[in-house]
Amino acid sequence: MSRDEATVYVANLPWDTTEDELVRLFRQFATVVDARLIQDPQTGRSRGYGFVELADPSEVTPVCAALNECRFNGRRLQVRSARPKPAR
Repeated sequence: MSRDEATVYVANLPWDTTEDELVRLFRQFATVVDARLIQDPQTGRSRGYGFVELADPSEVTPVCAALNECRFNGRRLQVRSARPKPAR
């Protein structure tokens, strides 16, 4: 079982969201292993999306159902299962 199977993609995040806030949000629904926000390498500013790794792949579908389209700090989140990373 790969890490990608237990990873959730989260988009439309407010620019000032922290990884800790993302962990707190997802912990209400699943066991969180890690959360990372994607930042622009030149500016260091958030790109408004990130990934949350869950402990159990069976939690991905319920988490997506619970959090997709929910309001978070004034924005409607887009939450879905992450696509596997392409091979390099």
